[in-house]
Formats: sequence, structure tokens, C-alpha cells
Amino acid sequence: MGKKLIFFVTGIAVACMGVAFILKSNAGAGPQDVVLMVLAKKTGVTFGTWVIISQGIFLLCNALLLKKRPQFESVFTMVLWGLLADFWLEIIFADLHFVLVTPVLRWSFFLLGVLLIGIGVGIYLTSELPRMPYDGMMVALSEKFHVNLMVSRTILELLLIFLGIMVGGKVGVGTIVIVLCIGTIIQFFNQVSLKIYHHTFDFKNAFKKFS
Repeated sequence: MGKKLIFFVTGIAVACMGVAFILKSNAGAGPQDVVLMVLAKKTGVTFGTWVIISQGIFLLCNALLLKKRPQFESVFTMVLWGLLADFWLEIIFADLHFVLVTPVLRWSFFLLGVLLIGIGVGIYLTSELPRMPYDGMMVALSEKFHVNLMVSRTILELLLIFLGIMVGGKVGVGTIVIVLCIGTIIQFFNQVSLKIYHHTFDFKNAFKKFS
């Protein structure tokens, strides 16, 4: 369980840092984040809080899709993700946008953010602990319609692009880049993470030799 928690928390922390880099870069945002940023600006409620609210909606949608009870154990994951998103956005990188004054810097941080989200989601999915309902829907669509994670993620992103446009969000080149790339990145790093997870060094047994 200890190893699972390490992968779980590390993955979410890395992914949320990626979200912060993307939003602060002003070079674009993921389809889901476009919607949430509009809601945050219009209501004065933090981005992280809207993450939690939106994931609650996905939680119910997943239950309907799979015809199962809502996975309320995912509430901890939702709250952790929302808190970490606000931690990076509102505290650690609160003034980062003042530094990213050139297109090269903005796009560099944007692309780094995309990579970090892919790495982070790939890592935390390895733990097999309760998923973010949004990622749970990605996996549910993959299982129900027998498509890989790349395809299911892309379908979700395209639907959210439409919703983002409807609510007045800014959908630009960066958004398209995320839609086209994020599924592949997640799938790649999830496979890498699984290999690391199953072949990682067994610290517990190793230290017994010295006890």
C-alpha cells in the first residue's frame, strides 16, 4: 500500500503542476480547464474548487455509464487534486505569468505542462487507487467500447472543447495540441510507470538484511 500511495500522490502532484504551467503560460489550456477557468472567473470561486465540483458531476456520469454505484471513494482523489491545483496556482506559481513575457517562454512552459500532465496521470493511474472521475470516465469508455486510452481521452477532450466554446472559453492552438497529444503521452508513461512499479526495488526486504 505504501508504494501505491507514493505513485498516487506523486502522480497527482506532478499532473497538477503541469496544469499550473499550462494555465500560467496563457498559451492555451486543456478543454476541461478552459471550462473551469471561465467558471472560476465568473464566480470568484477558485479553480481547484471547480475541479472538485466538476469531478463530482463526472462521478455521477460514470455510475450511469457503467450502471454501477457511484465510486464515492474517489472523493478523496477529487479533493486532493483540487487542493494541489490551487497550491501550485495560487501559492507556488502565483506570479509565474509575470515571468513568462516572451512567446518562447510561454510555449516552453506550456509544452512542459502538457508533458507533466501526461507523466503525472500515467503515474497515478498505476497505483490503481481511486481515480479522478474524469480519468475514470476515460477508462470506462475504453473498457465499454473496447478502445485504447488515447482514443477515449481524445473523445472526451473534443466534447469539452465544444462545451468550452459554448460557455465563452478561449479555445486556441494550445487546446488543440493538448487534445492531439495528451492521450498518447498518458498511455506511454502509464506503460513505463507500470514497468517501474512492478520491478521497483523492494526497500522493506532489503533493509531487513541490515536489521
